[in-house]
Amino acid sequence: MKKVFLVLGVGLLTAGLSLFLQTSGFTVQAFFASGQTPATTTEVSAPPGNGSSYTVPGAPARLRIPAIGVDARVQSVGLSWKGTGDMGIPTNFTDVAWYNGGPAPGAPGSAVINGHLDGKEVPQAVFYNLGKLKPGDLVEVEDKKGKVVQFRVTGTKLYDYDAPTAEIFAGDASKTRLNLITCTGDWLKTEKLYSKRIVVFTELVQ
Repeated sequence: MKKVFLVLGVGLLTAGLSLFLQTSGFTVQAFFASGQTPATTTEVSAPPGNGSSYTVPGAPARLRIPAIGVDARVQSVGLSWKGTGDMGIPTNFTDVAWYNGGPAPGAPGSAVINGHLDGKEVPQAVFYNLGKLKPGDLVEVEDKKGKVVQFRVTGTKLYDYDAPTAEIFAGDASKTRLNLITCTGDWLKTEKLYSKRIVVFTELVQ
């Protein structure tokens, strides 16, 4: 069994959140920590029973969340080229980042997009208002070919920075989800990270 080490970086983070999750054919260990640039991609197959009418979603290009005024470019990130096991984070405070080692938004499974909460000189970054989303709010992802897929918010959860959160990456593979994540809580000066993580769970609009 192949083992892949993954770090999900969000906001101004340096360490935290370790978990193991089983996926098809490999084990992923994930941490919330700072990350760098893309390194891997994943090929997604059409789900059984959908026939030739199913179109595999392309890489996401834009994320729109009308309820909180987000219309952001999506960066594609993977494991750091430095070999540290980090998952990349956006290179600026206006873009978001999609983990290209998992499914694209609209493909079966749980796609993950992260974004910054704030920055040293940026009081409100792209996901500053992520926690204001409510069940039923609409999330749209447009891929590089212009195809738009829509998701509805199903719930929001808070996690301690060091709590296990396997459901972010794993879960019911028969469903199509998009999970959005950023930092929240108190700034811990000694650890140089936020005390909490907020995750907004969404499901594909059929």
